[in-house]
Amino acid sequence: MRRFSTRDKEIPVAGKSLRKPGSFGCIHQLLLDVVLALPAGCFIVYAIIVLVNNGLPLDQDPIPALQTAAKYSPTVFPIAFAAVAANLLKAAAGRKLEQGISLLNLEYLLRCRTVFSAITTPLSLRSANMLTPALLLLWALSPLGGQAALRVMEVVPSTAAESWPYQLLNYTSEFPHTGSDTSAGYTTVSRIQSAFVTALSSPGNVKSAARDLFGNIKVPMVEYYQAADQIPEIDGWYHVDSTSDIFPVWSSIAGIPVAAPGGIPKGWNYSFEFETSYMSANCSLQSISRPGPIYNWYKNTSNITRSWNNRRSFAIRTEPGAFIMHLTGRPLQFEVGSWGHDRLTNATCFLKQVYVEVAVGCHGPQCAAVRVRQIPKSTNDTARTVLHGSRPANMLEAYMSTFILAGLSLYDLQKDRHPKPYASAIETYFTDPDTPYSAIGISSREGTDVYPIGEVAYSQRLSQLLNTFWLASVASRNITGTFNFRANSTHQYLGMDSLVVVQNITGMRVPDQLVMRVHPGWLFTLCLASTGMLLSGIAAVVFDSLRRGPDILDYSAFFSRDSPYVNAASSQHGSVEDVNQQVRRNRHMRVCVGDVNPTGDMGHLGFATLDKAIPVGAQKAERVYD
Repeated sequence: MRRFSTRDKEIPVAGKSLRKPGSFGCIHQLLLDVVLALPAGCFIVYAIIVLVNNGLPLDQDPIPALQTAAKYSPTVFPIAFAAVAANLLKAAAGRKLEQGISLLNLEYLLRCRTVFSAITTPLSLRSANMLTPALLLLWALSPLGGQAALRVMEVVPSTAAESWPYQLLNYTSEFPHTGSDTSAGYTTVSRIQSAFVTALSSPGNVKSAARDLFGNIKVPMVEYYQAADQIPEIDGWYHVDSTSDIFPVWSSIAGIPVAAPGGIPKGWNYSFEFETSYMSANCSLQSISRPGPIYNWYKNTSNITRSWNNRRSFAIRTEPGAFIMHLTGRPLQFEVGSWGHDRLTNATCFLKQVYVEVAVGCHGPQCAAVRVRQIPKSTNDTARTVLHGSRPANMLEAYMSTFILAGLSLYDLQKDRHPKPYASAIETYFTDPDTPYSAIGISSREGTDVYPIGEVAYSQRLSQLLNTFWLASVASRNITGTFNFRANSTHQYLGMDSLVVVQNITGMRVPDQLVMRVHPGWLFTLCLASTGMLLSGIAAVVFDSLRRGPDILDYSAFFSRDSPYVNAASSQHGSVEDVNQQVRRNRHMRVCVGDVNPTGDMGHLGFATLDKAIPVGAQKAERVYD
């Protein structure tokens, strides 16, 4: 047994070796370091689970649990990171102190153990070195990691699209009769008029909406976007804003019915594109003084070839070549006469067929056109308009003769009725499209004056009337709610032996639900911060495992062991005694920073027990120190 020089040099001290890796203290410290590093592993596992479950619905496990965990992350992550980082800095200081370290580096390691102190320490020391930016970067991971754990998950609509078949009414379906007096006309004209009247009498907000009364999809008229100098999107697409007060102008009051397997229920979003066409009229108006009584005007229009009238105040006359199927693509020219209260309005119109492609989006069963663009006419289509199709024969005559009468009541449709200057609902649609059946002119003996609405509005509304009556003619049942999906079919029965042509197209459908999506930037930040925390924990384990001396940092009891101003029993545990044991042994000892030379003219401050010094707080203000 050797003797060690302390305050009491006569007391023998048993020799002790430095701390060994397998000692109890080393294992105890190792367990503490591992426990502190565990949260880092938990956050890495959290990031992996979030990534694995990317795209799952919000109500599917484990998304609710992950969202709950994310709410607490901004609080838990900084706390866990602070514990790991502070432990690392202390372990590094203890290890480097045994090897030799500059006083500035030691101060940095011990004082920069919070986010705030990492910022204020360089300012208070007024000195910096290579550790300064490293410590700032280390502590920057703390708030970033907390925010990343919160923001790594985003709530977005599902994009899990799948192909889905659709069927739509083909606008160029076969016209069902050759005239109201034919056998086919007897069975279909009343049904056609009912469908037309249903569309014409629908509320004004339905007429201006993207869907008709039965949910069918209306087709916008692309030429009005072109005339207004609207800038198209890529590939000629025009965006369709159904809420606009100016656009779109719908080509028809009735829409194109669409069907899908199992219907188009809620819970899904659908999208598809289809090609179709519509008749577009471009009219110029002329105001003419009324040519005598209406009866004479009616008789004159009845005697003109290629003309039709409603036996009241409305007549249509076509050009000599109206029935020619193809005439080098020239529009069909015709005239429309409307008897008003003080004049006759004569409209000269050119009717052409416009071919478009329409992009449709559906939120559940609520479908609407979202984009439209004009496409070229097919080279196989030689018809001037849809009224010049190959079947049936004399289609233009059959169409015009039934269209002109479609706005009349069943009473007025009876033959041999005396001509009256009452406007039909077709004429009042020009002046009052929202309520044509209750418009003022429909019950006035002076008729309806359509001239003031202007050529643009007249052309739009005439086109809508013509297209609506065409759809009512070729698919009266289908546009009023009877249109079902039939797999591997290109036709649907209209009634008796009549068929309508359908389009089979393939679109997409996406679940109408919110899903969790991983934000790649915040995921990278979370992984970086969590990995930094894990590496800090591992580094703390390594530093503490390599440390051989006692843990003295942060313990004031260590400085009392060899201080000549501390009145304590001489330790027989040596210089390698664990400070925790020293604290427990001397836990009742009272210490202070005070004057250890109270009797001298000049005081000397030191760390001492109360019986060896007078505390600074008890000193007089005029006392001076060396």
